[in-house]
Amino acid sequence: MLRSVANSASAKQLLRRSYSTESLPDRKVAVLGAAGGIGQPLALLMKLNLVVSRLALYDIANTTCVAADVSHINTRSEAYP
Repeated sequence: MLRSVANSASAKQLLRRSYSTESLPDRKVAVLGAAGGIGQPLALLMKLNLVVSRLALYDIANTTCVAADVSHINTRSEAYP
């Protein structure tokens, strides 16, 4: 019975879909109001997200301190003030 399931076309498609050699697509995310009380924790959470590759931080106030805090998190994404 297991051989018939393994040989069926639907099982082959299922196995083919389950494994991927491609990496996650790159996503650029912008956080508006990054120096505020909601923007800072949101920027930290977005930095931890594996899908995000670039994190742009915007605010009326200076966001270089927020970008420095976020850049200390060791992930593949980059933060820009």
